[in-house]
Amino acid sequence: MEEDRVIIGRVLQGNKDAYSEIISRYHGKVSSILRKMLGHTPDAQDIVQEIFIKTYYHLPEYKTNYDFSAWLYRIAANYCLDELRKRKRKQQLTTSEEIEPVDSHTPEVAFLNKEGQRLLRQRMMSVEEKYRIVLEMRYFESLSCEEISHRLSIPSSTVRTRLSRGKDKLREAIGHVGQGGDFHL
Repeated sequence: MEEDRVIIGRVLQGNKDAYSEIISRYHGKVSSILRKMLGHTPDAQDIVQEIFIKTYYHLPEYKTNYDFSAWLYRIAANYCLDELRKRKRKQQLTTSEEIEPVDSHTPEVAFLNKEGQRLLRQRMMSVEEKYRIVLEMRYFESLSCEEISHRLSIPSSTVRTRLSRGKDKLREAIGHVGQGGDFHL
């Protein structure tokens, strides 16, 4: 397999097609970084593409004595951080405006909520018991980490770790079935 530095050299000499080798080599890892930082988002492919475009235009700034993958991942992480800041600003603008309350108690909404809960509980069955228990206590019983810690006789730091890992495993279970994006933990 050709070294990244060689491929980048070809791209910088005008061979734009060589950049497709970089994309195919790192697409999965950049997508993974994006999922970890932004969660499942409908515009994920667009964001990955924007990251590779940004990287392409900044290739002349790349210092070949550094690892290319680390440089690319730093660009991806920074892009995700910028995206999170944009979303936060957008959310603050939306919540600061006067919003008319919408009747959310329609039969359709009630059905969708109930169906979503059913699907979520079904997917939770695929998560290891030690994670599933803390997820259920936290999100279905609305217990705090300290209350869960007391009930299970484990440190609250363990509860937080299991919640985090459990959410990751649940996202994986939901994503493998094609239901990702609708559940927010």
